Amino acid sequence: MACTTESEVLLRSNELRVTRQRLAVLSVLRHSDQHITAADVYERARSEAPDLNASTVYRTLTQLRDLGLVSQTDLGGGERTYSWRSERPHHHLVCTSCGEMSELPHDFLANFSNRLHSEFGFEIDPDHWAVYGRCQSCVASERVR
Repeated sequence: MACTTESEVLLRSNELRVTRQRLAVLSVLRHSDQHITAADVYERARSEAPDLNASTVYRTLTQLRDLGLVSQTDLGGGERTYSWRSERPHHHLVCTSCGEMSELPHDFLANFSNRLHSEFGFEIDPDHWAVYGRCQSCVASERVR
């Protein structure tokens, strides 16, 4: 119940109306331990809000992203995925050969972000990146061939 109360406060503090549908979307995102697609959010949230429709899910995800509460990333599957923003920004290395994902420390990309800003005046959103390439195992197996 504490999560629901926190979600209600969060919605109100961001001037969003508290609805059962929004609370269901928030609950799914806050309790997911992985990145999920809008379709996944829709399917999971319908158990709490059977009258939920897909357009409400997309609209809510966009609002939450714009407020900085949810991150949106394409992890290489062709669909945007969403995750609740944690206290600690996180990034991913995504292997384009085998699909393996591993976490990349934030400090590594924060330095890159700072350099882009100082050299080009370009400001990026460094809170959630996916970097594509090949993992160590795929590179090593290619060398053996």
